[in-house]
Amino acid sequence: MNERALTNTAEIALVSGIVVSALFFGGTEPVSFAAVEVLFFGTAAWIVANRATAPVPRPTIFFAVPTLIAVWAFLQTGPLSAELPRVITGHRAGASAAAVLSRAPYRTRVEFLILLTCLIGFFLTVCVTGDRKRKRRLVYVLVALALAEAFYGLVQYLGNWQTIWWYSKKYDLAEATGTYINRNHFAGLLEMILPFAVCLAFYEAEKRTLSHPRRGRPSGKADQTISSVSLWLAVAVVLVASLVFSRSRMGLLAAIASLIVMFSLSALQRRMVPVAIGFALLILSLGLAGWIGLRPALTRFEDLAQEMPGQQATRLSIWPGTLELIAEHPLMGNGLGTFPVAYTPYQTSFVTKFVNHAHNDYLELASDLGIPAALVLFGSVVWVLGGAMRTFFRAESRFEKNLSLACVGSIVAILLHSLTDFNLYIPANALIFAVILGLASTATARTRQPETQS
Repeated sequence: MNERALTNTAEIALVSGIVVSALFFGGTEPVSFAAVEVLFFGTAAWIVANRATAPVPRPTIFFAVPTLIAVWAFLQTGPLSAELPRVITGHRAGASAAAVLSRAPYRTRVEFLILLTCLIGFFLTVCVTGDRKRKRRLVYVLVALALAEAFYGLVQYLGNWQTIWWYSKKYDLAEATGTYINRNHFAGLLEMILPFAVCLAFYEAEKRTLSHPRRGRPSGKADQTISSVSLWLAVAVVLVASLVFSRSRMGLLAAIASLIVMFSLSALQRRMVPVAIGFALLILSLGLAGWIGLRPALTRFEDLAQEMPGQQATRLSIWPGTLELIAEHPLMGNGLGTFPVAYTPYQTSFVTKFVNHAHNDYLELASDLGIPAALVLFGSVVWVLGGAMRTFFRAESRFEKNLSLACVGSIVAILLHSLTDFNLYIPANALIFAVILGLASTATARTRQPETQS
C-alpha cells in the first residue's frame, strides 16, 4: 500500500476516534471507547506492518517519554520477585502484594489500554500532520467538535433538556454538559479547543493586514476576510458562552488564563490584530452571556468559601490523604488507575462516599505511577509547551505561528485545570490532549515558505 493511502487511513482513524470518544459520554462509556481502542490498535498495527511505505517519523524524544510511561504502567501489572526490598517495590516485605506493584491489577490493565490508546493517538497525529493540509483539517475537526458540544450544552441549559442521547442525566442538572456526564470535563474539552478557534480568527485577520499592508486587497477579498474572521470569532464566542454556563469555575478561570497568556505573547511581538480580536471576543462574549443571564453562573463563584481547607467535605480535603498515600509509595506508585482502591485507608473526608479521584491530576498520577514517573510525564509536557512557545516566536509562516500559539493556550488551560480536577483521567479529554501535544510537537518553524502559502 502506498504512503498516501496509509496516511488517509491514519487520518480517518484519528478523526473517528476523537469524535466517537467525545460524543459518547467523553469516553467513559466502556463499549464506545473499546471501539476506539480496537480502531487505533488495528490502525497502528497496519501502519507498522507497512512501515516501509508508511509516513512513520523517526523515533525522537516525543515518543520516548510516553513510551516509557506506557511500559512502566504495563510493568506495574506484572509479577515481581518477592525478595525485592521495600525501597524498590514500595510494598512491605513479605506481603503478597509485593509480587505485583499494582494494588488492583485489573484497574491498571484497563487504564493501561486507555494510556496506550492516547499514545497511539499522539503517534497518528505526528504521522498525519506532516502534511499542512491534513494538519489544517485536523484543527477544523477539533473546532467543529467543540462547537457541536457547545451547541448541545447550550440547548441543554436554555431548554432545560437534561438528556445525553438516550441517557437522562442524574448530575449537574442545572448546567451545560454537552455529551459529557460532568460539567468540569465538558469545560475541559472546550478550554482545550477554544484557543484554536481564537487563533484561526487571528490567522484570517492577518492574511489581509500582512499580505498587502499598503495597497490592500480588492473589496471582494476584503469581504471574504471579514467573513472568515467573523465566523471564527462567532465560534469562539459560542464556546465561551457554553463554558460560562457549564458553571465550571476552574474551567472558566483556566480558559481566561490561557487567553491572557496568548494575548500577552502576541503583544510581545507587537501584533495588534490579536489585541483587537481579543477586545471583540470579550465584548461579544459578555454581551451573549449577559443576554442569556449571568446570575446562575456567578453564584458558583460565590460558593468558593466552601472550598477552603477548613471545610470538611471539599475536593481540597482529599489532598492530605493523597499526600500520605504518595509518601507511602513514593518511587513506584500503587498502579495506574488504582487511586480509588489505594486511597480508602487514608480517607478522612466524604467518609460515607466512594472517592474515585483525587481531584488533582498531579497528585493522582504521582500516587498511581510514583513521583519520578509523574515528574517525567509532566516535565515532558512542559518541554513540549516550551517548544511551542519557541516556534511561535521564530516561525515566519503565519499558520505555524498561530497554530503554535493555540497549542500553548490549550496546554496552559488543561495544566491549570488539572490542579483541581481529573480531566486527564477522562478518556476523550486525555486523547484530545495527546492529539494537541502531537500538533505542538510537529508545529515546527518553517521559516522560508512564502507568506501567500502560509
